[in-house]
Amino acid sequence: MNALVALGLIFLIYSIGDFIADKTKAFVSMLLACAVIFTAGFWLGLPKTIFADSGLIAFAKITLCMFLIHIGTAIKINDFVKEWKTVFVTFFATLSVAGGVFFIGKLFIDAYYALVGAPVLAGGVVAYLVMSPIGDVLGRPDIKVFAVLVLVFQNFVGIPIASFFCKKEGDRVRTEFNNGTLSNGESGKNLNLRLFHIPEKYSTPNIILCKLCFISYVSMLLAQATGISILIFGLIFGIILHELGLLEENCLTKANALTFVMAGAVALIFVGLTNTTPDMLLGMIAPLLVVLAVGTVSCSVIAVIVGRIVRFDWRLSIAMAVTAFFGFPGTYLISLEVSRACGRTDEEKEAILHYIMPKLVIAGIVSVSVVSGLLASIMVHWI
Repeated sequence: MNALVALGLIFLIYSIGDFIADKTKAFVSMLLACAVIFTAGFWLGLPKTIFADSGLIAFAKITLCMFLIHIGTAIKINDFVKEWKTVFVTFFATLSVAGGVFFIGKLFIDAYYALVGAPVLAGGVVAYLVMSPIGDVLGRPDIKVFAVLVLVFQNFVGIPIASFFCKKEGDRVRTEFNNGTLSNGESGKNLNLRLFHIPEKYSTPNIILCKLCFISYVSMLLAQATGISILIFGLIFGIILHELGLLEENCLTKANALTFVMAGAVALIFVGLTNTTPDMLLGMIAPLLVVLAVGTVSCSVIAVIVGRIVRFDWRLSIAMAVTAFFGFPGTYLISLEVSRACGRTDEEKEAILHYIMPKLVIAGIVSVSVVSGLLASIMVHWI
């Protein structure tokens, strides 16, 4: 297929996915919508070489670490410090997702399905990108397909649960706000780690991309030396270098490169669907349900237990735990919808939003961007 035609078709399908996600307020994610379209397309004759023909796969392999560095620059250590209780609960809840799916799930399903499903359910795209090569190493394309299924269906579990419990928590927050007994739960202090300041004239797209290339190269060298995924080093460098002032926040956005880099990263997910068959998908329904059920129960139980230690309401603890299944922007959208649904006045809505949103957003960052990636970098060596 011609490269431009292939690229145009891919972006057309991405656009349809964006439209569906917008119309359903992210309940049906862009990833799920596109996964369905690509799968149906491959069955109906869409060339299975479309991603390679477009050049996105080769491009993504070069720029994927840059994408993780970009994510890292959006993570602020101060947010973690102020919401340390949220971090504490989410950390153990995310561990329990992976632990439950792997150690309990493998008693009922294929051990490799449990292995790849555990970190992917605990965090999503970053974990998938780390774990998906297992299918290639073992010569089992079904493993990669199963990981994609977990990735695209986890929203249907996480979003309704988080929304339900956040609404219950919103009612409690409204009552305490009106009684004058509301505390936002923050207890950390601000840290100032910035040592450098980059003048605006030295923050051009070319300079930013140059820095990202060399940071990615250093990440690659460290990955080769340690066996830890290059993506994890990229994420860590993004966090640290931004805090020190050496790297701009949301650097790929500022370099006008985010759209293409993200397109490549997402292509690495959907390329795993090229060898999917109807029989293969039907055979994965039961294992998928096991992974979703075991992961949900595991994280909910642990979240309630750990939440009691730091005196968090059990409903909020469960809502924070399941943010691992959908992350941002779902965490923000749910917070906004809950504040509107539970608040009767503008003051009540603002109080509910101020209380719930930081906790959900930070919980999503901890699980999706940090803990699950670290788990995946460890578990990928368990084959």
